[in-house]
Amino acid sequence: MPVMKNIVFVVLLLLSAMQIQAQDATPDFVAPLGIDLLLSANFGELRSNHFHSGVDFKTQGRTGLKVYAADEGYVSRLAVSPWGYGKAIYIDHPSGYTTVYAHLDKFVGAIADTIMRMQYERESFAIDTLLQPGMLPVTRGMHIANSGNSGSSGGPHLHFEVRHTDSESPLDPLRWYRKWVKDNVAPEPRLVALYRHNAVENGLAVPKRVMHPEQTKPGSYKCTKPFEAWGRVSLGIKAYDRMNATSNIYGVHKVCCWVDDMLLYESVIDSITFAETRYINSLIDYHELRSNKGSTIMRTAVLPGNKLSTIYGDTMGDGTFVIDQERAYQCRFELTDLYGNRSTVEFVINGRPTDATPAAAEGICFDHQYDNEFATDEMNLYVPAGALYDNLWFDYKSQPNEQGYSSIHHIHNSNVPLHKWCELALKITCDTLSDEKYYIEYSSNGKTSQVIGHYDAGWYEARVRNMGTYKVVADLVAPNITAINPDKWRANGTIAFKITDKGSGIASYRAEIDGEFCLMEYDAKRSRLSCRTADLPFDKGTYILTLVVSDYCGNTHSVEHTIKI
Repeated sequence: MPVMKNIVFVVLLLLSAMQIQAQDATPDFVAPLGIDLLLSANFGELRSNHFHSGVDFKTQGRTGLKVYAADEGYVSRLAVSPWGYGKAIYIDHPSGYTTVYAHLDKFVGAIADTIMRMQYERESFAIDTLLQPGMLPVTRGMHIANSGNSGSSGGPHLHFEVRHTDSESPLDPLRWYRKWVKDNVAPEPRLVALYRHNAVENGLAVPKRVMHPEQTKPGSYKCTKPFEAWGRVSLGIKAYDRMNATSNIYGVHKVCCWVDDMLLYESVIDSITFAETRYINSLIDYHELRSNKGSTIMRTAVLPGNKLSTIYGDTMGDGTFVIDQERAYQCRFELTDLYGNRSTVEFVINGRPTDATPAAAEGICFDHQYDNEFATDEMNLYVPAGALYDNLWFDYKSQPNEQGYSSIHHIHNSNVPLHKWCELALKITCDTLSDEKYYIEYSSNGKTSQVIGHYDAGWYEARVRNMGTYKVVADLVAPNITAINPDKWRANGTIAFKITDKGSGIASYRAEIDGEFCLMEYDAKRSRLSCRTADLPFDKGTYILTLVVSDYCGNTHSVEHTIKI
């Protein structure tokens, strides 16, 4: 019997190993472009409110390059949006992976026919639809689209992702494309930061000091002056990766930090989840990001509300340590890219006791673990548990606004991130307009944006995800519509308009030709509506085109043009 049990155990172990091997099998994807592959962005780059979930392949600064399916499978999802990914294709593969192709210029073949049919059926340019297996099969290397610059793209490129199909969690595509993308250039450190956790300075509960390292030899950097500190501290690093044949800067794949040869911190960004991607705001120095033109410093401190589960390695405790001896603490960062290229940054912290008493924090304590609410006669703010990454000494001020419809409310400041949506209500102190004409204007660092909510008995209520300055304003002006070179529409084969709104923003548009829906493409970043006359389902002739554009406050503008097809 013991022999039989051992045999059964071995068989089960082999079967389990085979199953794990099958699950981890790596497909041999083909290149999605027919040119030399160069990156304009890599996986895991630190972006506003998210990690970059794929790689951006350069397309030689132009649109229209053929895009190929990385492997056989079927189109599982098609999406078209004026923002975000723009025009995108999702392909599920038998290997258990999904590849994503975004910011496309146009779809081709059966994919193009399918999406246009759905757009006309739903009478909408924007569309996001799941497809059944087998509806749109693709073969390995099949031409599926042309590269573009659609959605929120900042320039022509192909955004490409590899995801686990079941979890939809993105992985670093360079696992499959290292043989095409060359890199023997080490990461480049720009700044080292020291954060003091037992001090308050300029309203910051954790003030920082920074040093700029100097290169001593290839791959080695050093801060020529020491830091000085006493008590609990943490560290930070601002750095970029580099690659061959391009001047672009990229995110760093792996960061390690040692203090006196003891590993304090380790992070590796080779997979993320969309559910956790906003926790990037607890990984970085958010104050630095908002106050210094998007500058990103990765911090060793792991805030108590930080729920990132995929990037941290052997990080010691919460990534902080105590300076309690009058000596030199030898520290170093090590930066490594996916190809094994490595840079080190050495620096010293001198322990120096201080008799200075730090300034006490001021305000009302918001505990990140619990719901928090703050209310006045003119403002109510509800911050749910988990919206903050750490406890906050909340500060609030308001001031009259004689030219507006509410007071101006300074809700703490925009340098503190919010993870979850919060509920904000502002009292309308000059309630003289129709209910739908109000909206909230948000201000931060000299920029304004619209917050759309709803009117409720003299108050305007909305969900917000940023702290900063808010006030109620009104929009009484309809959007503007300008025909672009209408005298050349027939010759160019393209009908085009520019649509803008200086208030609450464009909410909707609808084009009709002789009363029937006309599909027009909306390029939001260019404020442009257009369609090709060759794509219109109308016979040759003369027609009346009507375009109606509305904003979020119900103001509407319509125009009519006689067109010839």
